[in-house]
Amino acid sequence: MKRFDEIKREPLLQEAAYLDSVGFWKKYYVELKAEDSLVLERPDYVNVEGLSWDWCFESLELLVALYSGGEPVEALEFYADHMFSQFQRHKQAYPAFSLKLWEPDAYQYTLWLLSFAVLFNKPGRIRQIARFLSEDPDDGEDILLRQLFSRVGVTIPGSTLIHERPYHELLNAVTTEKDEQQQAVRSYLKQWYRGMRNCYWHDRHKARSDAGFFGYWAFEAGLVTVLWGVDDTPYRDLPFYPKDLVDDARKRQVIKSFPEQLQSATYSDALARSGEICPRTGVWVCDEWAVGPQTFMQGVEMPSENGRSLVWRLVKGL
Repeated sequence: MKRFDEIKREPLLQEAAYLDSVGFWKKYYVELKAEDSLVLERPDYVNVEGLSWDWCFESLELLVALYSGGEPVEALEFYADHMFSQFQRHKQAYPAFSLKLWEPDAYQYTLWLLSFAVLFNKPGRIRQIARFLSEDPDDGEDILLRQLFSRVGVTIPGSTLIHERPYHELLNAVTTEKDEQQQAVRSYLKQWYRGMRNCYWHDRHKARSDAGFFGYWAFEAGLVTVLWGVDDTPYRDLPFYPKDLVDDARKRQVIKSFPEQLQSATYSDALARSGEICPRTGVWVCDEWAVGPQTFMQGVEMPSENGRSLVWRLVKGL
């Protein structure tokens, strides 16, 4: 039998801490059923909704940890299904639950959930994930997530990038082609960890005894690689890239579940309002202002008409 250090995918993972953490997650969030535990009588001050949420994110952490620890991808199928079922159970029990995209953790959860739905070939989960997102515009509407969901046949609103760092490069990856696309994913991976400083799990490997450390992975880089058919040769050996999961998805041809015809909104439908930052260089039009097509560079502020706020629509990317 191979030693743990030979099979683990996360180089920072320590065997003892890993076994303790995985054993805890399995005992309390897999073997112990949420439905049975949550109906127990508790004092009024106990937040049962919070306990219900524990089954969601702890099941997600377990799935990531098992991948980090070197478990065969096919063995993770059960844990992926278990994780998705917990999110759906929680949403059904607490319909007001939503992921607010302005929160870095919620944004990352959304990316990971979508990535797992694609890489584990579970297209039926994608609309469920979209329903987890807050419908309040004040909670965030994001152009990158709009593009990703669009590619798998689900339309959500979004005209600007909520978190510029590090997601700007991932947005570039889904709006460019060939060499430029490869370099955008590579650049994203190289700055990904630094850009995650506001996430709760950042630097968890430095905690005493590595308690709860589940590994660092930019699963969304794998999502883009598979859905856009990117040749990952320039970046497949970079840290944080889940190449084994990508290789397995390609081997099983999960792309057949997500044909290009599913895409319900192209990038040419991207919108930007006056005062917002232009998300992509291209030709833009304004249906409210008879000024004709205008070319704007990515990063400039979208104009208004004598102080009147306008909505601009991208018709051609450059």
